[in-house]
Amino acid sequence: MSDFGNHVVALDYRDYGDSTGTACIAGVVEDLMSSKEEIAVENQSGSNEKTAKLISTSSTQQSSKTSKIAISTFVVAGGTTFIILLLFPLLLLGYPRVTHTIVFANFLTTSSNFQQPETLGLERVHNFYLDVEPGVKLGVWHFRSPLVQDKSFVDDKDYFSKHFSSQTDKNGQLIPVILYMHGNALDRAQINRRELCDKLRNELKYHVFAFDYRGFGDSTGHPSERGLLKDSRMIYDFLNKFDNGRRPIYLYGHSLGAAVAAQLAARLSDDKSTSLTSVVMEAPFINIQEALQTHWISLLFSWQPWFSYTTNRALIRSGLKFDTKFHLTSINCPVIVLHADDDWTVPYKHSAQLVQTGITIRHDNRKNKKLFQFKIDLISFHKQGYGHRLIYRAPNFIQALKRVTYHEILL
Repeated sequence: MSDFGNHVVALDYRDYGDSTGTACIAGVVEDLMSSKEEIAVENQSGSNEKTAKLISTSSTQQSSKTSKIAISTFVVAGGTTFIILLLFPLLLLGYPRVTHTIVFANFLTTSSNFQQPETLGLERVHNFYLDVEPGVKLGVWHFRSPLVQDKSFVDDKDYFSKHFSSQTDKNGQLIPVILYMHGNALDRAQINRRELCDKLRNELKYHVFAFDYRGFGDSTGHPSERGLLKDSRMIYDFLNKFDNGRRPIYLYGHSLGAAVAAQLAARLSDDKSTSLTSVVMEAPFINIQEALQTHWISLLFSWQPWFSYTTNRALIRSGLKFDTKFHLTSINCPVIVLHADDDWTVPYKHSAQLVQTGITIRHDNRKNKKLFQFKIDLISFHKQGYGHRLIYRAPNFIQALKRVTYHEILL
């Protein structure tokens, strides 16, 4: 190797030293060219090996670096998630507003055009608003009975005088009303809710009213258990004032709405309302605490020994009970319970326990000679994929309601 760091090659021409052959000028030239080619091949081979080693080393280092980043990210994310799961029940206990947000989930909305139901594919549906108290206005939809003819109108008062007040069936009987109370989250425009109301209206031929509680949909105000009951009572009283309270009114509540319907039915029974005809509770829960404990999301927290205690205390501090089981003791009309056994949001066992409680209540009522109109039945929907919201799609849904609860005069 020279001082410049280059390789030096020495060779003997043919017939020189230990080289064989006959010396000549052409041979010298040929020997030089041959040596040059061999050196080039060797240099290229060495260069490739070095490049391969460099690439291999770089790839290994990059792979190692990526693995370390992935492990670090997993550890950080896992640790953060664990801390959140650990502290979440305590957060509920310390901040009642968070509890309200989770229970009602009214921040979720369909962002629909409530004033024009026809944009959602609904026909013969009238939108109107009712003032409950200062700052609280409820958005309501009226699904007109197929037995009522459409007429032109100038305002809400004119509308109800032509499409609701004194409207009768072919037998001269006032057309019954279903007051629908939806569950938490979203609003009356949610597809399963509007499809249910449309089906009840079209197949039972009843008037159906669906509304949003305060703070839901386009209704103003902030939700609370007392507020939801007040809203429901406001709608009921508004409907009941027509025809001097002679029109049959059915309450239909789903999930959280079933708890509201049960509480409203108990208060109406206390007031001896003659319009209250029956209550339908779809996917009801025993009370809001049991509902949170059995919700599939609770699996993330139920391993904590303090989860049950902290959630219960948080609900008490927030003034939330929604105790369906308790209110059954004061209802004086038939109750029908609908539940799918593949419901993972409110498990089927809630309805099973409510019905067992209802049977005991009915027995006690007879013994004590009170609330004779109360009875309770359960219609189950087995392994059909109806889950928490789609029971209305069952082929036997309407027939089951007709058989158990509803008037036959319109059918």
